Amino acid sequence: MMNEFEFISWLRQVLDRPVGRTGVAVGIGDDMAVIDLPGGKVLLGSDMVIENIHFTFPDAKPEEVGHKALGRCLSDCAAMAGEPVAAIVSVARPPEMPVEILKGVFQGMMQLADRFGCPIVGGDTSHSEKGLVLDVCLLGKCQRNEPTLRRGAKAGDYLYVTGTLGGSILGKHLRFEPKIEQGLWIAEHLPVHAMIDISDGLSSDLGHMCAESRCGAELFSHAVEAAISVDARKLSAKTGKEAMDYAINDGEDFELLAAIGISPSELPDLPENVRLLPIGRIVEESGILMIYPTGRRVEIQAGGYRHF
Repeated sequence: MMNEFEFISWLRQVLDRPVGRTGVAVGIGDDMAVIDLPGGKVLLGSDMVIENIHFTFPDAKPEEVGHKALGRCLSDCAAMAGEPVAAIVSVARPPEMPVEILKGVFQGMMQLADRFGCPIVGGDTSHSEKGLVLDVCLLGKCQRNEPTLRRGAKAGDYLYVTGTLGGSILGKHLRFEPKIEQGLWIAEHLPVHAMIDISDGLSSDLGHMCAESRCGAELFSHAVEAAISVDARKLSAKTGKEAMDYAINDGEDFELLAAIGISPSELPDLPENVRLLPIGRIVEESGILMIYPTGRRVEIQAGGYRHF
């Protein structure tokens, strides 16, 4: 059976064809599409959140669900070093759901939209047989810089993440902060060659970057260890599973993973809101390896979440 990423690969082959004068610079395969228009480049992307897949009631508050629905798109925009312009939101509501819950969801979205100057300007409403479904489409722009793509990583680049990893199920997946300003700062001040947001998990999303860039990566075990979140360590203490596994394979961290052409010692002073944790480097050989201080080299298989 074809899995999610195999299906996306098939879609790229089917849809990668000229259709009139579209101005499509980047289509399927990155965090957002890039469209060339006379006034500049615009970004276009969408994301769905579905009850009992991306969240559950009452574990999640309605406002948190709204935050997550819009925040996922904003995180994609951050990975492209873009600025959000506007969003449209479509919703399918099950008949048994009180409308007050739906109002709370939209209040959560509007609070985040106001903070990032991204008004919600339309959408659609429909009926759902089971569970709440939200689909958010985001329009962004690249005025201050060129969009930063998944492809472009080069051998010798260092890999950095903007925050700690793992354990998002304990709450971060509902309350994360989209890294819009951080993505813009990185693109404007550092020689960044590729960037992606960590939504499927570090092992999976680094794999996407390497596949698009036609390269491989080495992760330094001591550096990844330093980037393990407090929540990942809490889960490890509870389940007995290695905290490193949570850091590498948990999805929905929504941190940025960037391939940058300077070493940690060469980084300039960072603003207070920008954090860059070095975790490895890009190499020519395909595959992802974990390098241990002893010299042991272990191949990392893509983990993280897959929808099918």
